[in-house]
Amino acid sequence: MLRFRQLGSVVMAARDWDPEYRLMLEEARRSIDRQSERVQTVRERAIGLVGFGAIVAAAFGLGDTRAVDIVGILALLAFVVVAGSALYILKPRVFKFELSARLIESTLDLPSYEGIAHLHYSLAIRHDEHHAYNYRKLEHMQTAIAIGVLGLSIETVALVVRLMLS
Repeated sequence: MLRFRQLGSVVMAARDWDPEYRLMLEEARRSIDRQSERVQTVRERAIGLVGFGAIVAAAFGLGDTRAVDIVGILALLAFVVVAGSALYILKPRVFKFELSARLIESTLDLPSYEGIAHLHYSLAIRHDEHHAYNYRKLEHMQTAIAIGVLGLSIETVALVVRLMLS
């Protein structure tokens, strides 16, 4: 069964849409590649965040040895937030960055399979679905980075206050 699509006043067979479907597939692949890079960047930021938090915590500990006051408790809680957000980000997750050979094979076996144009179209749509799936997870990871940065800011301000009061 050959499907037809209308483009303006011209009716084209689905097989004639292959260049457009190839473009869709290429763009979908690029989008998934960029998303994979963003996940890696967020994870690298989480490691840096914990490093900076640990440096501030160490500087806090190098101060005088008086009893822990409200500023110290605040700094400790802020570091726990920093470390917790980093652990949340670094927690292993399943992302969908590739299409398996089995998935491609299942597309070829569909009764509605109409040739390479149909395959390009189907794979582009599947990449788009994966992008949406990954986006939700990446969004949560980026929110955790923002929370970690806020915790690091509070920890740093607490250090400055401690230094000013001593």
